[in-house]
Amino acid sequence: MQILPAEESRRILDAMGIPVVVLREGSHEATAISETTTAETGLSQTISERVEVLEKSVALSGEVVEIEKTLRDVADNEASERPVIRPDSTDAMGKSKPLRFTLVSAVTADVLFACELPDWAGGLLEGRLTGICSDLLRALSLSTEDVDWQYFHWPIAGIIDHGCEAATDALDAWLHRRWAETRSADPVIAFAVSEIDLSASFSDALILPPLDQLAVSGDAKRSAWKIIHEHKRG
Repeated sequence: MQILPAEESRRILDAMGIPVVVLREGSHEATAISETTTAETGLSQTISERVEVLEKSVALSGEVVEIEKTLRDVADNEASERPVIRPDSTDAMGKSKPLRFTLVSAVTADVLFACELPDWAGGLLEGRLTGICSDLLRALSLSTEDVDWQYFHWPIAGIIDHGCEAATDALDAWLHRRWAETRSADPVIAFAVSEIDLSASFSDALILPPLDQLAVSGDAKRSAWKIIHEHKRG
């Protein structure tokens, strides 16, 4: 291939309207340095911008974590102030049994007494259990002349959700309504339960042995009387 002289090449380019700029070596180096500096500056700005974005993201994430933690704490506190009902048990075949239980409550002017009936009672106070509840109520209350007895059966007809959470909400509402029916400024609250923990709803309640134990065990009865007498002395 024939190479044209520099002057002739220059004339051809000028005739075609193509400008020709000749850079000195020092100028070329300066241009290269300038381009490198610009690239580094742009890279530095990009990194700084990314760091700033990351810092904001971390700060925002921290706020979100704190908000989520606060919401969890509030939910835990609300949950801790409600009765605790054990999950449905299973039968011999390993299938989940529906949640069923019955509480009976007695309200006097100065006492709220609630007890969970054993399964074999069939949801009703029978003679022996009635006698035990009456004895406990006389030991708890200064006056038993005007006593209001009420049952709480679960599940409740008309409520579709029969789960633990629905049962907990309904039982908590019922207990507080019964508590409001007492006429004392500081009524005695006592529970005799087995499958349900009612101490979460009323932290100062007296927790007595369950009725099925009180019906057959002398130790359970002595324990109940001891709890009641210690409360009165205190």
